[in-house]
Amino acid sequence: MAPRLDPPPPLTPSKGGANVQDFDIWFLDFSNTYNLHLMRSPSNLSPKKKKDLPYYSELRYYEQLKVQYFRDRHTVIRDLFDQGAKEIHSKWVKKPLATHGVVPYPTQLPQATTEPERRQLIALLRAILDDVGTASATPRSSVSASGSRHVYDEPPSPGRSRRYKRHSSEWPGSPTPKRTRSIPSEIDTECDPDDYERPESVLSILDRGRVHTTSPSPQPSPVPSRLPSVQPPTERKLDPSKAFYELGNAGNTSYSTVTSQVFSNRNEHGLPPISQETQTTVVASNSTDAKLPLLQTRFVGSDSDSFAPSSSTERALQISFSKHEELQQNVRRLLGGGSSTYSHSSEQDITHPATPFLPPASLPPASPPPISLTLPPIQEKTHSMPQRVVYGGSQDFEQRLHHVWPLLPAHYDRAPFVVRWEILRVALHCGIEMDNLRLEYDPSLTDQKTLWARLQALPVFRGKSFPEKSRHDAWTAALNDKFSTLDQVVVLTATLTANTSRTGPPFYLKLSPLRLELPHRLGRRFGSDRFLELVIPSLRSPDVKNLGEAAVESIQRWLVDGPHILLGRIWTSFFVKDALPKKIINDNAMGPPSKTIYQERIYLFAEDGNDFHRLEAGNHWPSKGEPVDRHTRMGRGSLIDWLLQVPNNQEQSVLKLFSRIALGLSRTRPTVILQPGQIRHQEDDILSPTGKTMNDGIARMSYGLARAVRDAMGLSDLPAGFQGRFGSAKGFWIRDTTDTSDDIWIETFPSQRKWNCDYIEDDHRTFEVRSESRELKSANLNLQLLPILQDRAINADLMKVQVGAFLRDSLKRDLDAQKAAMQTPVEFKQWVAENSPLSRRSERVKICQVPFTAGLPTGREDIMSFLLDSGFDPKKLEFLRDIAWKLRKEKCSELQERLNVRVGRSTYAYMVVDFLGVLEEDEIHLGFSSKFSDEQSGFSETFLHGMDVLVARTPAHYPSDIQRVKAVFKPELGSLKDVVIFSTKGDIPLAEKLSGGDYDGDIAWVCWEPTIVNNFHNAEMPTVPDLFQQGVLHKESQTYLDLVGTSDITSEFLARSFRFNMQQNLLGMCTNYKEMFCYARNSVGDESAILLSTLISNLVDRAKQGIVFTDEDWARLRKSLSRVDPPEPRYKKENWSGKGEPTHIIDYVKFSVGKPTVEVELKALNDFLGGAERFDKDLIRFHQHYDNLQRPFKERKEAEGKGLFKKKPWETVLEELKKDIDAVVQEWKESRDEWDAKIANIYDRWQGISITNKVKSNTIRSSLQQEDQAAVGLSNWDLLKASFCFKMHYRSAFVWYITGRQLGYLKALCVSQQAGSHPILVIPTMYAGSRPDKRYARALAARDEGRNVAESEAIDEEAATTLSDDDI
Repeated sequence: MAPRLDPPPPLTPSKGGANVQDFDIWFLDFSNTYNLHLMRSPSNLSPKKKKDLPYYSELRYYEQLKVQYFRDRHTVIRDLFDQGAKEIHSKWVKKPLATHGVVPYPTQLPQATTEPERRQLIALLRAILDDVGTASATPRSSVSASGSRHVYDEPPSPGRSRRYKRHSSEWPGSPTPKRTRSIPSEIDTECDPDDYERPESVLSILDRGRVHTTSPSPQPSPVPSRLPSVQPPTERKLDPSKAFYELGNAGNTSYSTVTSQVFSNRNEHGLPPISQETQTTVVASNSTDAKLPLLQTRFVGSDSDSFAPSSSTERALQISFSKHEELQQNVRRLLGGGSSTYSHSSEQDITHPATPFLPPASLPPASPPPISLTLPPIQEKTHSMPQRVVYGGSQDFEQRLHHVWPLLPAHYDRAPFVVRWEILRVALHCGIEMDNLRLEYDPSLTDQKTLWARLQALPVFRGKSFPEKSRHDAWTAALNDKFSTLDQVVVLTATLTANTSRTGPPFYLKLSPLRLELPHRLGRRFGSDRFLELVIPSLRSPDVKNLGEAAVESIQRWLVDGPHILLGRIWTSFFVKDALPKKIINDNAMGPPSKTIYQERIYLFAEDGNDFHRLEAGNHWPSKGEPVDRHTRMGRGSLIDWLLQVPNNQEQSVLKLFSRIALGLSRTRPTVILQPGQIRHQEDDILSPTGKTMNDGIARMSYGLARAVRDAMGLSDLPAGFQGRFGSAKGFWIRDTTDTSDDIWIETFPSQRKWNCDYIEDDHRTFEVRSESRELKSANLNLQLLPILQDRAINADLMKVQVGAFLRDSLKRDLDAQKAAMQTPVEFKQWVAENSPLSRRSERVKICQVPFTAGLPTGREDIMSFLLDSGFDPKKLEFLRDIAWKLRKEKCSELQERLNVRVGRSTYAYMVVDFLGVLEEDEIHLGFSSKFSDEQSGFSETFLHGMDVLVARTPAHYPSDIQRVKAVFKPELGSLKDVVIFSTKGDIPLAEKLSGGDYDGDIAWVCWEPTIVNNFHNAEMPTVPDLFQQGVLHKESQTYLDLVGTSDITSEFLARSFRFNMQQNLLGMCTNYKEMFCYARNSVGDESAILLSTLISNLVDRAKQGIVFTDEDWARLRKSLSRVDPPEPRYKKENWSGKGEPTHIIDYVKFSVGKPTVEVELKALNDFLGGAERFDKDLIRFHQHYDNLQRPFKERKEAEGKGLFKKKPWETVLEELKKDIDAVVQEWKESRDEWDAKIANIYDRWQGISITNKVKSNTIRSSLQQEDQAAVGLSNWDLLKASFCFKMHYRSAFVWYITGRQLGYLKALCVSQQAGSHPILVIPTMYAGSRPDKRYARALAARDEGRNVAESEAIDEEAATTLSDDDI
């Protein structure tokens, strides 16, 4: 064992002008440049306490370097070390998979990337210091410095000379209230009890306590010839408490064949172990010592236990990842070359059920493997490591894939996960090399503003534009143990963008700002921070396809199999689905055209990490609610098995079972946990005489449960039902109208249950709500329904004219309402509230205030409301008028494009069934929770009765997808409101007639407009072709049971599922073709149209049913339908290009009605809004007050000309302020960032404008910067900046988006003063809940017009008594 050297006492410094702080900066730069991980000596500890530090033996380097620094020998040491490090580095060959004969890319700097490499460099430093220390005391060396000294990339601060001081309990080596571990003595050889949780084959030697190692005669490390050879000890006894710092030295490992242990816990002190490098792992016996085998390598790793700090915001993630290649090698070595999927590598090292569900005895175990499945001893595989697996691509390309995931420097290891996420997100956005991030972590960085300010102060970030900030509420939630608020969780999302270059990683990573969303079941159970949503370009997108088929195959296998190392965690993918396409619009007419990039959403799970620990003995699964930094190791196979209980469902097809994972990822509201005795699993569905399921996807719940769910969700009214998830069941649950008790129960039907679930865990018995039935309102007529309405019309021309009239009337009504509302601010605010999206309310509830971005609210409707509340007039202020104009123009343009014609007597409602059987076939029941009113027609009722109605469901393709049925009111169903109830009688369920729908949450369009209904007659359901029998479609029907026997069943299951789901989905292409085909033939019901509609109906369920339909299949089908593809419909164009008047209903509605009506009405609105101004004199009065403190301009000029000019303090303040404002405005003009990032960066710059240091007057400073007002942005300085900026730049929108708060305050002061009153201050929570009074707005408008408005109220008890007396 190497002798332990006490640090020598430092000599008296002799270097003139230098201090300890300067040395610390040099020391940290030196250590970080070579990744030495040297520690500074804590100045607040006594020598005795320093000896207890785990890194005590390395403090000697800090003390010795300090002595040499003050002797001015540090440049000589640096030069000698650099030369030696380069020579050593030239012998290091990074071999991710230990593949013989393959030399990967060298790194640029002689940095240590593994612990053995670090030890070599430490040995080099020790030799140099010994040489320099024993040399003759000469003031200068003959060897000149190799270059100028590096500067630390953080401005010096008072606290830089020593480490951040914390309480002793906060340091990793300290015992904590949560967990106390004894520190092993020098002779401690006891095994850790946790070791028995893992097979011996995957235990590190350090797991067993004190270990002696023996190695062959060492080879000297290559160093400059002037230095003595660095001889590592031939035998070294490793102390677990010092594993990170006391590892044996490594020789050249270029052709070493070794075994690895990927992850390791911390030791008894809670110290981080070594980084993940090539290691030799042996199974220690029960004896006190173990001998290492004589292999080509001479170093070992550690796998010690974890620590638990005292505060989540100061918890330190203790272990840094080594370079990516070493980790990949470790992973594959654990797998023994059989697979590259980490999740299956050790279901013992990673958690799984202790009592697993077993497959049939005659079959090999299913995934995830049961406890009996253990890995063979690793050392047995040591000498037979296979060549690196190449999935069709070149090794060069796979090497590029490894560099997709950047690695943060090791000094961020103890930062909370959210801090590391933000640092990496900013660095990636700014294009900063990870090695240049030298901001040392301290707990103050948990404040987002402080973190950003510290990053912006680093030289490497100067001049860089920062990304959009994470929302404050999301940031705060991410700092707590649960990574969530009371009802929402923090969501991690990232994006991979294709790199079209032939060099560098194939994708560029971009981390998204943190955001809050509803949780999903898997996140609630295992922690939302363990799930990462990764959006990538479709593998069939041009940028990816151009890489070649072999590369595409490599990418796919990399996504599925590869452990992805990011932010100190190992992530593996377990689900994929289509993401929303990304539209890239190119405004440059000379550049490439705009394009749409189709994308995939990959879900990844954190299986392991620096702060993860092993599952405690006796537990089946990790405990629910684990803190962010105390997760349990768990593989993706275990994750899937917990959700789907795979061994009980192996008869299901691979693709259908895979699609069920989506239920565990549905974002829902958890409400009531039911007990097993409260669950009623019905054995059979309700069947028709022909065997059709009449209640597909729907069941009942008790009245008591419905009330409990309502209360849990905070609803005021009791809904008729809820769309939700319950264990393996999904669908819609309605209240049982016959239940009047307070009992709690729920039922499920076979059509709802998607897999066999045991309903043992609480999370499987929690009723999760996706949405609930709500108050109904008038609806729009979907564009897809128009061709069917025309096809099924008794009088097609009349139908066309009537639909056009609805569009014309709705447009005129909306524009007239906006013009009338803009007469007064009060009426206009009422109009804004009525035309705002419902999401405004939910967003406000989340944060208990109106969300602001920089100087104005985030939403346009909220901006208009804020400006109106501040006293601005929409007819006078151009900025406000322009927002109202653009909002209306966009709505008109959307209406022209989508042609969503509003029909007053129509609505959208959830489809449910009549469990009582009181409705006859083709009868429906529809009641409203409040009076349903249509001002246009005068309809105002609470239910429909005795009338024909149309019901439909989108997307609609067959002529029979719209049905004319009878609306009747049944008292037995009267309590179920705001849902449309279908009959359970007949041969075919009504929902199935509507585009093959069901009752699991499908929504129907219901129309009782007589001019449409009376002009419609039903079509019979068509006889659809069997496309499978015709060979058009094929199906993959392989079951999970068929995979049993494969070496890694989880990986095989996911590989097949990913491969299928990442193939091109032709649904959109076929839908567009069918639209063109039917338009060209002017028919939706001929044989070819029916075939295409059937094709589309099948492709909707492609992923779940395993339907195969390739490009070649599609080409053959199109050729059989038509020799040439039909042209694009005319209504897709901007202007009418046909001859004469349009005959097709969509052409007519768009070109004959919509377009001319929009143009006329928008012109009228623009004329009405004319006359507004950009300037407002009320907003410059504040600046004028301070401007008057200056001498007149003429006087200043004359004094300046005579050379007698001396600026007064106020003149200096305003002059410097003008320069600062102009600089920020200019940056605004030149910025090309995305809007969110632009406004965030500029707003930070604006807030950074402070009173110039040229003015020393405390009187001026105190008069401008009142502390309380400054905290809310309303100090005199804030108001002066805003007023002065408006005076100079009122023509720019900059002044509003950046200084809107202050301008609104100034306007409110002036308007209130003019009205002889005072402005009213409202706190954020109350302001978020305020809404205009419609009656007050109406009465105020009547008063201004000289009219009287009769106000009536509900008759109360006093009024009723008075009426009775009068009658008497």
